[in-house]
Amino acid sequence: MDIVFSTFNARYSHTALALRCLRANLGGLHDRSVILEFDNRLSPNAAAEKLLAHDPKIVLFSIYIWNLVVIYETALILKQIRPEIKIVIGGPEVSFEYENSLIMQLADHLVCGEGESVIEEVCQTLLGEPCRQDAGDPAPQTSCLPKVIHASPADLGTVALPYDEYTDEDVAHRRLYVESQRGCPFKCEYCLSSLENGVRFVPPERIFPRFGKLIERGGRIFKFIDRSFNINAAHAAAVLRYFLENRRDGMMLHLEWEPEHLPPTLEKILSEAPPGFLQLEVGVQTFNAEVSKRIDRPLNADRVEANIRTLAALPSVHLHADLIAGLPGETFDSIAASFDRLHACGPNEIQLGILKKLRGAPIARHDEEWGMVYNSSPPYDVLQTSTLSFPELQKIRRFARFWDITVNNGRFPHTAPQLWRNQPSVFAAFMEWSDWLYKKTHATAGFTPGRLARLLEKFLTAKRGLDKKMVSQTVETDLNGHVTGIKGMERQTQSRKNSQS
Repeated sequence: MDIVFSTFNARYSHTALALRCLRANLGGLHDRSVILEFDNRLSPNAAAEKLLAHDPKIVLFSIYIWNLVVIYETALILKQIRPEIKIVIGGPEVSFEYENSLIMQLADHLVCGEGESVIEEVCQTLLGEPCRQDAGDPAPQTSCLPKVIHASPADLGTVALPYDEYTDEDVAHRRLYVESQRGCPFKCEYCLSSLENGVRFVPPERIFPRFGKLIERGGRIFKFIDRSFNINAAHAAAVLRYFLENRRDGMMLHLEWEPEHLPPTLEKILSEAPPGFLQLEVGVQTFNAEVSKRIDRPLNADRVEANIRTLAALPSVHLHADLIAGLPGETFDSIAASFDRLHACGPNEIQLGILKKLRGAPIARHDEEWGMVYNSSPPYDVLQTSTLSFPELQKIRRFARFWDITVNNGRFPHTAPQLWRNQPSVFAAFMEWSDWLYKKTHATAGFTPGRLARLLEKFLTAKRGLDKKMVSQTVETDLNGHVTGIKGMERQTQSRKNSQS
C-alpha cells in the first residue's frame, strides 16, 4: 500500500476514529491505503516491521499524549531503514507548541487541525500526482508542501463519514468510536477544547443510517467522543431515541455528560432506558468554587450534586465521575472534601486523575503564581504546586491507583465499603488503607485478586478491628461471586447504593 495510517491505542479494544475519518476522505487514493493500529505493548521494532511490510511511500501517525514516545521511536526506525518514506504527523499532542519537539524534527509534515479537508491533496502531492481541481482553478502546484499544514474545520454536513472503515473484526470485538458533534461550549483551561469556538453538529439524517448499518453488522458498544453530549437537549434526545428504538441485546452507549445539564426531556429518556444501557462519564473535576473560577470552569455545585444523585439512582446508568488533583490553588484538604462530597452522591466509579499540562492549554498561565511544576515528559502530570507538595501528590497518585483496583473495578463490592463504614471521611479512611498497602508492599501494580483480598482481610481485622469471621466470609463472597460486564456493573451499582443507605 502506498499510504498507511497508523497509531498506538492504549489497548486492543480501542479504535482510532481519527484514522478512519482521514481514510474516508482520501477520494481516489482510498484503495491505495490501509489502517494499521497497534497497542502500547507492541515494541517500536515490531511496529516498524509491520508498517514496512506494506512497502509504504507515506506513513501518517495520529499522536496523543499516551503514544508520543513509542511513535517517535517507531518513526525513527522507519527513517533509518527507509529514509525516503514520508512521515506525516497530526493529532492533539503535536498541534501546539510543536516547534522544538523531537517528533517534529523527524517528521516531513505536520497537519494541524481536522485533516479531512486536506488529506487527499497532501497525499496526492507527496505521491507526485496532480491534485483534483474544480474548473477555473489555477494550475496544480507541484512544489513541496509546507512543513506545517493548517487544515480548516470540516463541514460536518458534507465531509465523508468514517463508519464504513470499521472492519468486521472491529465490529465484533472492539469499541466503536462515533461522534455526533465536535467542539465544546466551555473554556476549561486544562483542556485543549477550550481553544475551539463553539459546537458543530452532524445532521442526524447523515449519521443515523450509518449507525443503523453498524448495528446491523453487530455493533453493540458505541463510545461517543462528543465533549459534552447533552449540551443541546434536542440533539441529544434525538440520538438517544434512535438507539433506544434500534436497541439490540448487549448494546451500551458511552457518553460524556455535562453534570449541570439535566433537563426533564433527557431525564425522562434516561429513566425509560433499560438497565445497563448507558455509561455516563461526568467531569466534576472539583467542588472548590474558587479553584473552579480560577480555571474558567463554571460551577453550580448544588446543581451538580443534585444531578449526579439523580443519575446515580437510575438503573439504566452506570455513572463514572471524574475529579482532578493538582489544579492551581487546590489543597490536599479541598481534594478530600471534593472526593467525599462526590462519593456521597453515589456514582459507580470515581476517577481521581492528576492534572496534566497539555501542550497549548491555557492552564500554563498559572504556572508562576501557583508554583506549578510539571513532569517534562508525557503525560506532563503536575509534580507539585505552591499549595500541594510532591509527597502529598504522590500519596494521591497511590490513592487513585488503589481506588481503581479496590473499588472501581467492582471486584470487592461487599468488602470495599467496609473500609469507610462508620468513618467520618471516605477519603481519609481509604487513604489509611492506601498508605498501609503501600507500606506493606512498596508496589502499586501487580496485585492478583487473591493477594489483594488477603491484604484487605488483614487490614480490616488488624487495623480496623473488624470480626475476622465476618470479614473472611465477605472476602470469599466477593472472590467467588465476581462477574464482569453489565451484570457486574448492575451488582456494583446496587452495592454502592446500599453502602450509601
